[in-house]
Amino acid sequence: MVSGVPESLLELARIAKKERRLEEAAELFRKALTECVPSDSPALCATLYEELAYVERNLQDLNTSLKLYRQASRVYRDLDSPLKAAHTMRHAADILREQKKLDEAGPLYAEALEIYRRHKDTPLDLANAIRGFALLKEDVGDRTEALRLWREARDLYELSGIEAGVLESSRRIGLLAGD
Repeated sequence: MVSGVPESLLELARIAKKERRLEEAAELFRKALTECVPSDSPALCATLYEELAYVERNLQDLNTSLKLYRQASRVYRDLDSPLKAAHTMRHAADILREQKKLDEAGPLYAEALEIYRRHKDTPLDLANAIRGFALLKEDVGDRTEALRLWREARDLYELSGIEAGVLESSRRIGLLAGD
């Protein structure tokens, strides 16, 4: 392997992704993964899994995206990168929730939330994980827990200055509270 090939492909793929050339980005990420040696560059391989998962999700290939997010999460756990592991777990949980696989999504949300709550400097990541878990709780009919979670998410979105998050949370609170 030529040194630097996966890294170069990663950068090209990120440019294509940013420019919304998603098919091209996916192809470049896949090629970079074929050049990446997990035993030599586990962090790089995890980054490539995560980046490709994002693109595949946007291309509506949820099963491939889920598989890639799970691979990235495993590598990040092995590398003791809890915030990156939590991020990929949350995205995997979001996909599972969208697929109505709520029993599989719940534990991933719970684990991601546990990690984020230990790292107080990540209020937006925590808010996004809480949002997904609140949606799951709504889906399973646990209105009380969903309401509590939406209130927490709203406060965190407000703290982070994310108006869209505040508005969505407030709307969901109103619906659940019967306002």
